[in-house]
Amino acid sequence: MLLRKISIYETPTHFYIVGGNISETRFHLLKIDRTEPADLKLGEPEHLYSKAEIKELLATVSGSSILQKADRRRGNGAETPKIVEAVTDAFGIVGAVRFLHGFYLVVITEARAVLKIGYHQIFKIENVEMIYVPAGNPPTDHLEEMKYKKAFESVDLKTDFYFSYTYDLSRTFQENALAREEGPRVASDSKFIWNRYLLEPLRRNMVSEKWMQQIIYGHIGHFYVCLNCAKISLTLIGRRSAEYAGTRFLKRGANYKGDVANEVETEQIVWEVSSSPNLRYGKFSSFVQRRGSVPLIWSQDPATRGVVGKPLIRIEIHEPHASTAAAHFRGLRKKYGSPIIVMNLVKRREKRQHEVILHERFQKAVNYLNLFVPVKEKIGYLAFDVARCNKKGMVLPKLEEIGFRAVLSHGWFQSFPLLHNRINQPHPLMEEFEAIKAENGRFLLQTGVSRTNCVDCLDRTNVAQFGIGKVALGCQLYSMGLVSEPIISPASEICRIFEEMFDEHGDTMAQQYAGSHLVHSVKTYKKTAAFQERSRDAIQTIQRYYSNTFSDYDKQHGINLFLGIYRPRINCAIPIWELPTDHYLHFPIGFKQKADYCAWTLEDQSENILEESSWNGRTASICSQEARKGVKEEMDLFDQNYRCFRLSEFDILCREFQITRTISIKSINQEMNSHSPFMKLFKSSDSMPHPKSKSKKQELEDDDDDEEDDGDLVNNDEEIEYAPDFLRITKPILGNMKPPLRGVMSKPLDSALSIGLKTTKEGYGVDISRPSDQDLLKYRSYAKLGDRNLRKSDPETQKSQTEPRPKFNDNLLTMSTTVELKPTSLFTLDSTFQCETPAVSKVAVKEYENMLCAYNTIPKPSARDLEIFSCYRPARIL
Repeated sequence: MLLRKISIYETPTHFYIVGGNISETRFHLLKIDRTEPADLKLGEPEHLYSKAEIKELLATVSGSSILQKADRRRGNGAETPKIVEAVTDAFGIVGAVRFLHGFYLVVITEARAVLKIGYHQIFKIENVEMIYVPAGNPPTDHLEEMKYKKAFESVDLKTDFYFSYTYDLSRTFQENALAREEGPRVASDSKFIWNRYLLEPLRRNMVSEKWMQQIIYGHIGHFYVCLNCAKISLTLIGRRSAEYAGTRFLKRGANYKGDVANEVETEQIVWEVSSSPNLRYGKFSSFVQRRGSVPLIWSQDPATRGVVGKPLIRIEIHEPHASTAAAHFRGLRKKYGSPIIVMNLVKRREKRQHEVILHERFQKAVNYLNLFVPVKEKIGYLAFDVARCNKKGMVLPKLEEIGFRAVLSHGWFQSFPLLHNRINQPHPLMEEFEAIKAENGRFLLQTGVSRTNCVDCLDRTNVAQFGIGKVALGCQLYSMGLVSEPIISPASEICRIFEEMFDEHGDTMAQQYAGSHLVHSVKTYKKTAAFQERSRDAIQTIQRYYSNTFSDYDKQHGINLFLGIYRPRINCAIPIWELPTDHYLHFPIGFKQKADYCAWTLEDQSENILEESSWNGRTASICSQEARKGVKEEMDLFDQNYRCFRLSEFDILCREFQITRTISIKSINQEMNSHSPFMKLFKSSDSMPHPKSKSKKQELEDDDDDEEDDGDLVNNDEEIEYAPDFLRITKPILGNMKPPLRGVMSKPLDSALSIGLKTTKEGYGVDISRPSDQDLLKYRSYAKLGDRNLRKSDPETQKSQTEPRPKFNDNLLTMSTTVELKPTSLFTLDSTFQCETPAVSKVAVKEYENMLCAYNTIPKPSARDLEIFSCYRPARIL
């Protein structure tokens, strides 16, 4: 269990770091020596302190004099105490870093909760503090030291960095739910841990993991959707890879190990809040996608661009055996399994060859790799020219068809079994779906992953992932029983929310990689894209151009320094700002790929990585067994979640409730209420500009990778190229469907059954339908006979003949030929109106009378009882 409350106390020779649990009842101590400026020496006592013991220890060190940091700055001439509280109630230790002189300790001082996944709370870093460890003041007069510190701080930890004390954000929900509850802790995925280099000095000193706060870089979006009968938590998490990380034009393609640029793992999580918050027993569902640059060794030199325009794409190394692509797909198979579906969104037809180079090389690499794997494990390759298809406004419908193929092939994870009727009477679109269950038989697993890329992996990729994610969301809600069919209407309110979440996700990823927001959002690819979207596109294009031209180099230096790619005076004697290129930092000279060219799915023996069980038993570990010894402590999720030891402040609770993003709708496919007069600003098909006419703003947009090609329009079927292996591994149900998917969806129901209340058929497999006419006729005849017999035998009914009666009763009384039917079985004619008095035997009556006598009078003993008693009494006296 990670420590929650951390306070740092400073003396001239040591730092004393005190960490406690959430209830502040148990404390640990970490001691840092300040006398060695060039080294970081830490000591961790194994003793577990109580609150009284830790106060006594600090009082012993300071002579019962603790001064706050604010009081130390007053300079009132008073005697300086022996111990000073440097940081109070910190949220965690990010790590330690050294440039040229002493170490800096990076501590999270401010954070706020942004999300809850079951019992687990997710925090976003709001502020950090770098504490200089050696005694004395930081070397502010040393110019190079301050330059390195400034470059390190250019990676703003206050923006888009997240952490959690109880939930491993580096792993997917499926991995966390399947993790073993007992035994050694499953290690985090090193690919998505951004402070791995900063934690190395602590691990070298055998500091236990409970002190180390691992952080991820990316985006987290969240919405609550309130239905009349259910409440849904919708979460979107984007994890950016720390391998081969950098900015737009400076990091393209992949390195020798198969780590691609701009690699992001996108996960959508749906939780029915009324269910258990436990990950293993609540109603959770998740779906994972990946994005990343084309896994080839290629580049774009910004110096080859003009004032506007795109730099030339250059293939640096032509690999006949596709070693880089093999290493990349080997990593995906290692984590997710098969099938792997690749959606390549680069253009396939251009007047001047630019993106088509990547398409041809990538397709050849995939075809080569597919020669050495079985049919079921082949890589499904799909080429989709989004820019050309957008001219007819058919991007989103086509993505929906592709999405169904991908989602039904991978499946999705859910922590509960399928409903009974979803198995016996599935929707026509779900008939080919084969759910893969976990060992416990309850969980449904996702196997394989969809990988999407364009040139930048920003605008087009975000739209494609939205299309696949929207299909997956419909399947998730369908499996929960919240919708009657696995389709979400494009005009529904929940689709608007999901689109907004993906736009925010894409904006964040674009800001991190390209220095601006999305140039083309999801709205751009709709038929009714507004003119304000086009002006927004031009503004973002200009911002992206200036960011790539002037600030990307400094940003890349900071990333290399933060991740430990460049280490001052260790792997390079030249200062980082004087390096002409960082190519050799990412592509070391003499690197040899030892993987088999044919059996490329086997592990590369040159990768010396400690592994632990996770998604399917294989995820890289980043902490040693010695450092992990202090982690296995009892974790009380009840205390973590409800905090009964602390008084609740209603002002804070109300403020947090107002911050949460919540909408209330009647049904999942409820349409948006849009009666704004500004809807006239949306363009129609008649008002679309001619494809050959371009303004100056549109010519400037050629800098963006998503700008549409000015070639002739072609048939929509030619804009998607399905590889034969893609058709083999995906479900063929949608391939033969002529009508579009949005026509399959029926009219939304207005009854309560469409807003989350499950029918008997959905819950129990019993279909309550209207009886047939023959059954109704028999029932009416039976009811008439019963009413006739009741009136004939009941005297009170005969006395009330003067009261008004229904017409059919009058007809019954006039019936003279009615025959009384009596069953020949042993059962009586008992009913809800009368019952036959049962006959009581004489033996039962005698037994009942004897029982009453035993209670009312003293019974006289029998002769036999007197004889036994007389024999017993002498023996008792003797």
